[in-house]
Amino acid sequence: MRRFGFALAMLVGLIAQPAMADAKVFVAASLADVVQALVDASGMKGLSVVAGSSSSLARQIKAGAPADVFISANKDWAAFVAADKKLVPLFSNRLVLVAHQELALTDISELPKLLGSRRLAMGDPNHVPAGIYAREALKSLGLWDALQNNLAPADNVRAAVRLVQTGAAPFGIVYASDAALLKLNVVYVFDETAHSPISYWAVTLADQEPETLAFMRFLGSADAHAIVASYGFLSLEGK
Repeated sequence: MRRFGFALAMLVGLIAQPAMADAKVFVAASLADVVQALVDASGMKGLSVVAGSSSSLARQIKAGAPADVFISANKDWAAFVAADKKLVPLFSNRLVLVAHQELALTDISELPKLLGSRRLAMGDPNHVPAGIYAREALKSLGLWDALQNNLAPADNVRAAVRLVQTGAAPFGIVYASDAALLKLNVVYVFDETAHSPISYWAVTLADQEPETLAFMRFLGSADAHAIVASYGFLSLEGK
């Protein structure tokens, strides 16, 4: 009986201890793979990655979702979440046109004719950063009016990628990092001057958590920069 009582006391003690909740890193969908790689390389065992569109995640956080770090593909959405907390610039990207089938596109002005009545996949330009950049690029090239009624707006850039991969949309505008990682057919690379600078911003929301602070420090290391480059992202140096 004494043994049973001791075991019961140990069990009650374990149940009474608060569960250790993972720290959550909320990231733009385009960052899901690279941030998971960064988490793995950092050695931080208590971090989990939650991916989605920057706009959706920002709204969830403002509504009370338990995010410890937020990494956005758009500075405005990062600022929306940050309030008075510091924004940290991380890295950059390029915008590309991808196609379901291999083809040679010699002039981007051919796109409306090639598309015909079919759909152009991209992030929703009303709130998804990749879609906002894409709209800016198409406007600067004088193609927006010809293409805006043929859009297949997606909730995030990875959803736009899937539309092209499956052939539901013959063309899509996505990030260069997604095209490289998923081996998509890139048929055009947009000039960086055609849209606002693409940059990813981090904000630490649980700035007293040791693992969160350690992960943010790791993001500034040479090892982290090498991982980021291997996934097709660009340095912010000189931007």
